[in-house]
Amino acid sequence: MDLQKIKEIFEAIVLGSQSYMPHGHCYLWQTPLVGLHVVSDSLIAIAYFSIPAMLMYFAYQRRKFLPISIFLMFGAFIILCGLGHLLEVWTLWYGAYWLAGIEKALTALISCYTAVSLVNLLPQFLSLRSPDELERINQQLQQEVSSRELIAQELAQINQNLEARIADRTVELQTKNTQLMREIQERQSIEQSLARRLACEQIFSKTLQRVWTTADFEPLFQTLVQDVREFLQVDRVLIFQLNEDFSGAISAESVSDPSLSLLGQSFTDPCFQEKHAPLYQAGRICIIEDIETSPLQECHREFLRSLRVRSNLVIPVLWKSESSDLDWQENLGDQAITPAHFYLWGLLIAQSCQRARSWDNLEVEALQQLSLQLGIALRQSKLMNRLQEELQEKQQTALALQASEQEARQQAASLATTLNQLQATQAQLVQSEKLASLGKMVGGIAHEINNPLSFIYGNLTHAQEYSHQVFQGLDLYQQHYPNPVDPIAQWLSEVEFEFLKTDFPKLLTSMKNGADRIREIVLLLRNFSRLDESELKSVDIHDGINSTLSILTERFLESTCGQVIQSHCAYDRDIPTVECYPGLLNQALFNLFSNALDAIEERCRLQEMFVPMVKVETRLICQQHANGLTLQRFAQIQITDNGSGIDPALADKIFDPFFTTKPIGQGTGMGLANAYQIIVKRHHGELWYQVNEQGQTQFVVKIPIEQYFSSPAATERSVSPAMTIDSLSNFAPRI
Repeated sequence: MDLQKIKEIFEAIVLGSQSYMPHGHCYLWQTPLVGLHVVSDSLIAIAYFSIPAMLMYFAYQRRKFLPISIFLMFGAFIILCGLGHLLEVWTLWYGAYWLAGIEKALTALISCYTAVSLVNLLPQFLSLRSPDELERINQQLQQEVSSRELIAQELAQINQNLEARIADRTVELQTKNTQLMREIQERQSIEQSLARRLACEQIFSKTLQRVWTTADFEPLFQTLVQDVREFLQVDRVLIFQLNEDFSGAISAESVSDPSLSLLGQSFTDPCFQEKHAPLYQAGRICIIEDIETSPLQECHREFLRSLRVRSNLVIPVLWKSESSDLDWQENLGDQAITPAHFYLWGLLIAQSCQRARSWDNLEVEALQQLSLQLGIALRQSKLMNRLQEELQEKQQTALALQASEQEARQQAASLATTLNQLQATQAQLVQSEKLASLGKMVGGIAHEINNPLSFIYGNLTHAQEYSHQVFQGLDLYQQHYPNPVDPIAQWLSEVEFEFLKTDFPKLLTSMKNGADRIREIVLLLRNFSRLDESELKSVDIHDGINSTLSILTERFLESTCGQVIQSHCAYDRDIPTVECYPGLLNQALFNLFSNALDAIEERCRLQEMFVPMVKVETRLICQQHANGLTLQRFAQIQITDNGSGIDPALADKIFDPFFTTKPIGQGTGMGLANAYQIIVKRHHGELWYQVNEQGQTQFVVKIPIEQYFSSPAATERSVSPAMTIDSLSNFAPRI
């Protein structure tokens, strides 16, 4: 767009289009009328322009109390109104109606925005105080100022009094603070003393524990000198081991600076050998705070200087001679003690190399106690070495005797093996006969009980029907003949007919329940004996477990210890029927449960406050068959009890025939042996015992689901790898 076009647009807006007629034509250019409009619009414009100036000045002076933005909008609105009147004068001669329209549009926008703002600010303007209210508030403020001035004067007076009291209180607090600081220093001193004593006790306890639990003294010496140096905060701690001529070498040391090390060096001091060694042998303790000021012999002082020693504490490590009954610790100050009473093994030495230092009683006592324990331990070690030498001599003699008796022992072992085989065979025959007799007896008893029980159980139903009919007829008789003759009325009152009528059906129901219970017991006896299943049968092992537990119900409820033994069963229902000898398997489970109950009752006699428990768990296990081609399934039965446990020394004997730890007359020792024969020999399974994480004994039975008689015979009895002597070390004997 060029400048000419812009100029045309500007002239059209400001000067108006030529097509528009100015207002003067409307007034017919009458001079009075035109002058009236010009003067009126000009005066109005001047007034409009002066009003915003005053508003701005007022708003600026009251800008802290009034919103200045609304005054700015008011000023803009009034100025635009004044411009409108000036444009009215301009349009008398020029038709600039576009410019007038734009000015009116701006005026409309500013006026509408101002009106909306006034609506929002109206509550604020209404909240302004009136002059009367302001004057009243001013008076209240003046009264408040006067009252506060009085309060300030009172506070000043109080402040003066308070300063005096504070000064007095400060003096008092300073005095108490001084006393408190003194007490704090005393307590800190006591705490430091207690901390040092505690550290001393810890070193003593640790050393004592190591002395009695180790036979190797070299690491013990090294740890001891390190702990002592850290406790005393010295430069060097040594253990000096002496020879018979009182020469010696450093056997252990701890130094703060490697340049101070003397480890492994040997020393020969004639001055020490002649004069000082006998004194140390008599229990002397040498305390030197400073070698330069202590009354030492010059030869000894020169010797200590060569070792860079400034302060020295020497404690003898000795033990009482075997030929003396004196206690050197009690008679340390007795002049009658001679070096012959003690054996001087060495010296425990603490040295300060940088500066002189004092040695307090606690440090001396601590090192004295440590040297005493070392002396006792060394003497015990010497005695142990002597005993070991004697024991080796005796062992050699015993080996010679064993060599001469070996042939006799082999013969005795052969005879014992033959005797054990005979005993095992005899035990199996006796137990088999007992099982057969017991099975026949149980089956016969169950059959004999079942016959009269069937008669009783069948007649109870008819008895209930007959009694119901009799009582129904008597009820009809009472309805139709409510007034019986005197003999009948007297008989009814004597026999308590109403009670008889209600109690007799209950009596028959109770008899029926008893008969049901007898039938259940007979069924349990038949399931337990399995007389009709003497051959291999596929049965549910859970039925056998339940029947065995039912047979032992009385022992669970009324044990000899007077407590109810809890039983928990966790069955794996995925286990199919197992091919087995049901009667024999039930007998084996019966023996295992009986053994667990015996162990619990034994613990009850020794420990009353515990909860007896027997837990039975079953699990289906699959593993590679012996032929290596197929998987074989096993039913595992795990019987856990918290009884007295099994002595590890008896681990290899518990399945031996006739072996028992019970008193004579309380057990034959055949329970576990028979269980082993039934499970391992007859069923080609496994039987072992182990200890779980809670320390409870578990007997584990592992029976094949299908019997494979073509496979090799079951291995001889053995203890499962899960059973170790270490895991059973906390259990007392049982069986």
